[in-house]
Amino acid sequence: MKSALEIREAGFADVPRATELLRDQLGGHQIELSHDTAEHCVRGLLARPDAGKILVARADGETIGIAILSFLWTVEHGGAATWLDELYVVPERRGHGVGQRLIDAVVKVAEAAGCHAVDLEVESGHEAVERLYERSGFRRHRRSRWYLPLATPERGRSFVPSLREATSSGPRPFASIDHLSLGVDDLGRSKAFYDAALAPLGLVAHLQIPGEVAYGPPDETPEEGFAFYIGFEDPAAKRSVSPSAGFHIALRAPTRASVRAFHAAGLAHGGRDLGAPGLRPQYHDHYYGAFLLDPDGHHVEAVCHAPEPA
Repeated sequence: MKSALEIREAGFADVPRATELLRDQLGGHQIELSHDTAEHCVRGLLARPDAGKILVARADGETIGIAILSFLWTVEHGGAATWLDELYVVPERRGHGVGQRLIDAVVKVAEAAGCHAVDLEVESGHEAVERLYERSGFRRHRRSRWYLPLATPERGRSFVPSLREATSSGPRPFASIDHLSLGVDDLGRSKAFYDAALAPLGLVAHLQIPGEVAYGPPDETPEEGFAFYIGFEDPAAKRSVSPSAGFHIALRAPTRASVRAFHAAGLAHGGRDLGAPGLRPQYHDHYYGAFLLDPDGHHVEAVCHAPEPA
């Protein structure tokens, strides 16, 4: 018996398959994209949930479809909009409603983000795809699309606007924090914990100066964006660590699944439970968090503010 179709937001564990499907989709349109570039695009979007989303369709234990969408700001639609960059279903699964379910999920994500419209393009000659979008209520645009290729920016230097800061009065702090530092007693022990717990959140260890490790997005160095440090910059100043009452660090998670992965990985690598993954409606309806004590007793949280995808 075939399993039910599941549509959910992708996490970092989905990167290999999402990269493969993206290249299959582009290859079918004679667009050549190297594996490294495709993977960089996938990881970059997962690390910036305010810039867009990746949705995956899964059945029978495998990923059979993907939708990649970006948030943008348009005059034409009077504000925020969603660009459906790619939608792809593996050939053997087409004609069974997978594409329609992905479109429905894209529309729900766009509505939850406060967007006014979903835009997309269809290559000439793909009548079946056009009929699919027509059934979903999409209207044909009278404009043709043009583009100007630009010099490829250095990785990590691209500008990504924060849609939610522009469109929502919800819980989105102004991006004013440059970095945070947390003292730890045993750097090797704490690095094992944070390597595992922060990976589902899209944060990786970038550099290690004597006594300190920095975490940040995979395509940004600590000098380019937000960084979270553990250890002591000056080892000579190191002293016994004592957690401060009332202090905790909350790190943003791209999906609820990544919150759960953060919690499980932290427990498996020396952390202690301080609150299982779940909704905290006392903060707001979609506040989904999990809480851990790290090996030194520091209170660390992962939180996702987005609703569960359909």
